[in-house]
Amino acid sequence: MIFLSSLLEVASFRFLVYDLFSQLFIYNYYDEDYNQLLEKLEKVKDLEEVNSIVNFKSIWEKLTSVRKTDYLIEYTTLFLTGTGIKPLTPVESKRYYVLVGDTVAQFRKNDILRFYRSRGLTMNYLTQFRFEEDHISTIFAFMAYLIKEEIKLREERKDTYRNIMDQRNFFITHIKSWVPDWANDVIADKRSDIFKVVCKELIKWIEFEDNYLLGGGKN
Repeated sequence: MIFLSSLLEVASFRFLVYDLFSQLFIYNYYDEDYNQLLEKLEKVKDLEEVNSIVNFKSIWEKLTSVRKTDYLIEYTTLFLTGTGIKPLTPVESKRYYVLVGDTVAQFRKNDILRFYRSRGLTMNYLTQFRFEEDHISTIFAFMAYLIKEEIKLREERKDTYRNIMDQRNFFITHIKSWVPDWANDVIADKRSDIFKVVCKELIKWIEFEDNYLLGGGKN
């Protein structure tokens, strides 16, 4: 169980987890980015409040047991080549395009853009590696943004109802709807080693979020 005494502490915990998962699914090509990820994982790997839900220690141990080149090769093989029985590209619209066609895929991408516009957000394309608006890392980063907004509201003792509703709607529509199925495909893929561990923990996290956001309302 999670041992947190206030909704503000829970929000801070949730922000941390989404922020970490966002960085885990970025293509951390540069040493600075990769080392920063390892440092973040090392800081939380022994925190009981975190690891009672998501075992980041197992992810840290897996990443530190392999070479960075192994990580880059697996990431490229799984997520960038688009090959396999069921392509594992971690982009919501691309997955829906393969499964049900362009109309649904475009609708879902437009809906994500609507969420971003509601916060006045635009994509930052200053880095060499461009990530789509509905890449899993971007989706998790936006969820972290919503939770950061919640934290500010709680600190200022303001009403969080609209923010929580946005979190619920975004979670249902753009996380719960496809990420668990995609993560299970990653786990089942024989090419998966590092990300098998990551995705097992991700599924546990989504189950927690499902219970937290949809199991009673945290307003």
